[in-house]
Amino acid sequence: DACNLKCKYCGYGEFYNDYEERKDQNLPFEYARQLLDYLADFWNSNRNISSDRNVYIGFYGGEPLLNMTFVKNVVDYVEKMPLHHRHFSFAMTTNAILLDKHMDYLAEKRFNLLVSLDGNAFNDSYRVDKAGNPSFDRVVRNVNRLRECHPDYFRQKVNFNAVLHNRNTV
Repeated sequence: DACNLKCKYCGYGEFYNDYEERKDQNLPFEYARQLLDYLADFWNSNRNISSDRNVYIGFYGGEPLLNMTFVKNVVDYVEKMPLHHRHFSFAMTTNAILLDKHMDYLAEKRFNLLVSLDGNAFNDSYRVDKAGNPSFDRVVRNVNRLRECHPDYFRQKVNFNAVLHNRNTV
């Protein structure tokens, strides 16, 4: 549940009062490894009758770019698993604050990337950091850098997610 923003409309934000305390915890890789090992036994068995050979693994949070060691460990582990007739696709939902630091890796691994952005600076004004500063300029700068550095990846794999609220419209 670790996050580098404090969005007002987040389930842990100031618009709500019935949530558990956010403790800025990261998921340990060992939990993912145990799940992947369990699923691999099924994927390689004759009990698996799925016609879809693609397995989607998504990372979201909090903010998954805060725990890139975990993300990279999962991707590396999956790529080395002895799985027959399976293909893996990776996805991530991000607020893009740290995108500039990790965009090369995400593009290399062809992550389907969903960037949270509610519109222009006013539309996005509920998305603030822990000091209450707006995130819009940092997000747009990082998204533009990604588009400039990896134009094909950006066009093929990057989408946007907006939360609809009283400061924006469809």
